[in-house]
Amino acid sequence: MVTLEDLKAQIELHAEGTLALEDLAAWAETVFRDEEFEPEHEDLISEILGTIRDAVDPHRFRWEAPDFEEMWNQIEDLTN
Repeated sequence: MVTLEDLKAQIELHAEGTLALEDLAAWAETVFRDEEFEPEHEDLISEILGTIRDAVDPHRFRWEAPDFEEMWNQIEDLTN
């Protein structure tokens, strides 16, 4: 099960430079398809994962970093 804390940890790895955007997007795609989400935050997790996985679209050659600061703030508001 993917929780907000899991999502926060992955975003933090990317922000620290230890997880490339394409790897973060691949993780988001995998968990979006294969995992259940924390029930009380399912909508937000789904929204954020969708934004991250769409950031790297090889069919459109799009590589845009999403607004991770906004994502982080949304998560922080719910986990603190």
